[in-house]
Amino acid sequence: MALVPLPPELRTICRRLTSATTEQLPALLPLLLRDVGRCREPLSQPSEASSETSVLVHKLKTHITSLLNGRTSQGRFAGAALVKAVIETGGWECLRSSGPWVNGLISAIQKKDPPIVKELYIVTLTKIFTLTHEYPTLVREIVTPSSPGFATACLRVLKPPTSSKVGKAPYSLVETIFEAISTLVPLYPTTLRQFSGKFKAEVRPYLAPTISDNVLIPATLQASSRRLVTRLHMTAAKGGDSTEWTKHIEDLVKLLHTTADQVFRAVQENWESAIGYRSQKVSFDVEPQGSTEEHDQFPRWVGVQAGGDRIIGLLDFIAEYLRCHTRVAVTIPVTAITDVTTRISSIKPPYSSKERTDVGMNAAVGREERDELWTVFPDIQIAVLQVHLALIQRLKKNYIPLAPESLDQVLRILQSTYRLPQARTATFVLAREMIQLCGPTLPKLAVEGLGLLMKCCCRDLLGAAGYLPKPKPQASSTTQNGQKPRTISQNADAFLPGKSQDDTISVSLSPKHMGAAEALLTALFNHLPQQYIPSSLRSQMLKTAILCRHKDAQVASILHPARDRSGRTTQVILPYLTQQFPQDESVELLRFNFRPAATASSNEFLETEDAMALEDDEAEAESKTNGFSFGENFNSSAPFSSVFTAVPAPATQSTASNPLPTRSAEAIQTPFLEPSSSETRRKSEPETTIVEPRSAASSTSSLKRKNEDATAEISLSKRVEVSVTRESVVGGPADTAGDTIKTHTIASSSVQTRGGEDDSSDDESVHLNMDLDSDDEDEDE
Repeated sequence: MALVPLPPELRTICRRLTSATTEQLPALLPLLLRDVGRCREPLSQPSEASSETSVLVHKLKTHITSLLNGRTSQGRFAGAALVKAVIETGGWECLRSSGPWVNGLISAIQKKDPPIVKELYIVTLTKIFTLTHEYPTLVREIVTPSSPGFATACLRVLKPPTSSKVGKAPYSLVETIFEAISTLVPLYPTTLRQFSGKFKAEVRPYLAPTISDNVLIPATLQASSRRLVTRLHMTAAKGGDSTEWTKHIEDLVKLLHTTADQVFRAVQENWESAIGYRSQKVSFDVEPQGSTEEHDQFPRWVGVQAGGDRIIGLLDFIAEYLRCHTRVAVTIPVTAITDVTTRISSIKPPYSSKERTDVGMNAAVGREERDELWTVFPDIQIAVLQVHLALIQRLKKNYIPLAPESLDQVLRILQSTYRLPQARTATFVLAREMIQLCGPTLPKLAVEGLGLLMKCCCRDLLGAAGYLPKPKPQASSTTQNGQKPRTISQNADAFLPGKSQDDTISVSLSPKHMGAAEALLTALFNHLPQQYIPSSLRSQMLKTAILCRHKDAQVASILHPARDRSGRTTQVILPYLTQQFPQDESVELLRFNFRPAATASSNEFLETEDAMALEDDEAEAESKTNGFSFGENFNSSAPFSSVFTAVPAPATQSTASNPLPTRSAEAIQTPFLEPSSSETRRKSEPETTIVEPRSAASSTSSLKRKNEDATAEISLSKRVEVSVTRESVVGGPADTAGDTIKTHTIASSSVQTRGGEDDSSDDESVHLNMDLDSDDEDEDE
């Protein structure tokens, strides 16, 4: 297909720019930008003096230049938008002629235009400088002469001269400038080196703001300012950027310890520094406060709340340093960073009013200061989790030596902050990363210590899915003057008709929280030794995966089953998985290829540790449900057992049209398993023909399962002869008129026990051999 040399959009753009007034251009920008995006061919081709296309392209560029140099802000706004669109569409051919546009945009920044228009100027210049970085010739001709003017114009916006009556720039414009400079610093560090100190001074109020500053700094502005400072180390001369990067982190750690000495003075700390830091003496006569005599990077703060804000800001600053991509290899002070996290995680908040005044507290500090400390302390702990997450994302597998100790810190933090959704979200994300690294090597005590984490994960998923029951109010009673106990409060609405006592509640959680919980549940199955997880917790995890219809967690539980002491795998939940996802290809592949080598009793995967003493009762319940006990209550916590019955159990019993007993999971042989002796004997026996009985009584009298009868321990084979007579019914659709068939069925069952196991062992086998005599033999008899 031949390309159109002159698209009609190019002629339309030139006509609209000529006919419309500057006040009308902002409203026409959507149409103009759409047409510019369709003119890639003429804008990216070299210009020819004799072609009509070159004339129109030159006319378009000239009109854009006149708009940038015009007197109205509407025209400059439209010109900047068209410059950005033409540069992105035309590529190198438009970049090489963008010198006049760059100069016009830099001069427009210093004019009295609205802040939103100046943001567009800055974004357009950043785009031009970013695209020009690939062409050294254009860098020398355009970027090098104009980048100092761009940096100077940005500094004048951040700190206007006192002579000009321009107000302070809004936070949105300040954030745009910080993002632009942080984008250009890695590309042109030498050119921007002379402005490094000035930008550090302008960024200072936004790095770690506190309540003492009497201003509210947006979180996005704080993040952009930290990102700019972390990249300014690249402007260091003679390859000193690595040394400056490490030194700055060490200074932040030292300042953080100094601030913590003031904020944590109400607590008697039992922490010892791993880097040799010694806590400074504090004065209890004045409020906690921070001085700026040694550190001029941050403003002064007063009060516990302000000190907590400063600690949170410093921790976020360290995390941003760990996320920053450096141009050269750097040395991360891991010991100094973990020393800070160990100090904060070693502080245990009180759980009662008695602990609040007695245990581990300093008597010289008043109650108000203590309460203020425990109010801000959860936010500090969440910031510590973010530092751990940034460290593990930076070090990856090199974090393995630190993972066990860091996991203990995370669990200690979770014990005091699990009531906060933000803390649970950060814990879920961080725990998943740690479990992926060191989960398979965790000892039994460490796996059992994850109980609270597993419960929080399951509770959040069940609550979001609507399967979390309402907590029943516990009526407290008091005795007054020897009278009968009287209930303090009762809910009268609970006695209204139609009100169910087992109502569930729905919890609203953020998508990030839900994604972290689902990923953690899958990781708990994939990366933990399943034999170390308590059976009650694994049952809770399985019920959560089924109720919440979480496919990845169910597949992980099937691929990583738990084994009991005899080496048998518990009953898998594959039937529920295939029922919930019948059209899923991965589930179908798993259903056709997965064959458990040995399975225990069907409801054993949901047993608790003390359920082994109730095997007889479980066998009776299993006989009623034909091998599946999902419809019954489980031996776990009440909130989960009461709601799990809502899931319908898959039909597993044989229908009346097929009276043959279905094969259990243990009777299925795979190519990876050696056939048992009983299977060999069954193959050696001659094949027989089976005639299906028609009577309703015989259709429902199928053989019992091997574990339905507790008294079925038989060491010798039994031979039972059953005579079934079927007479024809006149008018039956499938009957043979006047025929009477006598069938002799010989059932031979042999039960073998291995290794002294009881009759419920899955290694038992039942062989059914049925012989059908011919009609001739009946006549001979």
